[in-house]
Amino acid sequence: MRFLRLSEVDLTSPARVFRYSFARAVVLAIGLVCIGAALALVDWEGRRRSSFYIAYYISAVILLGLLFMRRFFLARLRPSNWLARMTSDGLFIQFRSYLNYHLPAEDLTVIFIPYQDIQSARLVRERTTIQDQDGASVQTRRLIELELAGDLAPLSRTLTVESAKPAPQQKTWYGKSSTLYRHYPVRIVSPPFLQVEWSVVPGATTFLDALRPHTLIDSPVVVSEDFAHLGSLSREQQEKRLRELDRRGRTIAAVYIARRLYGYDLNRARAFVEGLRTML
Repeated sequence: MRFLRLSEVDLTSPARVFRYSFARAVVLAIGLVCIGAALALVDWEGRRRSSFYIAYYISAVILLGLLFMRRFFLARLRPSNWLARMTSDGLFIQFRSYLNYHLPAEDLTVIFIPYQDIQSARLVRERTTIQDQDGASVQTRRLIELELAGDLAPLSRTLTVESAKPAPQQKTWYGKSSTLYRHYPVRIVSPPFLQVEWSVVPGATTFLDALRPHTLIDSPVVVSEDFAHLGSLSREQQEKRLRELDRRGRTIAAVYIARRLYGYDLNRARAFVEGLRTML
């Protein structure tokens, strides 16, 4: 196992590449544009009604949302838009989100795992219950879980450093701004298991089929996680759950739960959650 900079990965060598789909992003954008255009057209046809402003308002919100999502679309056009590369010798996994391509290029953001270090692999379907100010919601996602040989402590520290990175300041025409996406596709739940969030194409089944000649493929499992009822857990367990929730990009929900659990005001709860990012 070794760590690399993104620039050190040979993108020209033969490899099976698993990347975030640009076609899906285009379909989403076209769908939103069509909805906005349809609302505007309906509004134009019925503008003599007193409610004709509503459709224009919704159309404007959709188009503004597309403007703010431009980084999401542009990121999928970049060469760094990949999660895993399968070569004849092993597996490259990029643990920095493709959305954070503006972070320093000299950082170590890729791990290479030789096939002999992968003891087994399986598909995990995860069902998560999250409590926020709007009530409880249920989310599902697909993960690839790799059982790895060797000491995973260096990898755990590297992932912690990545999740604790602050948003860099960038100069714009209107001053300075900072952007950081709380998207971390790789995590260690507990050694020796490494989990990779699989929202790329080809899908998880194709990846496991390609990996089958190199390691044991276990049966898929379904797991459930509850972030809505943390009151009965110990303080250490609560902090671990809040840190995981923040790492998944649900920082607002983590801050909300911290306020409910500990009685913090908004600023203290936000500082508390941010402080959890540096903890191993």
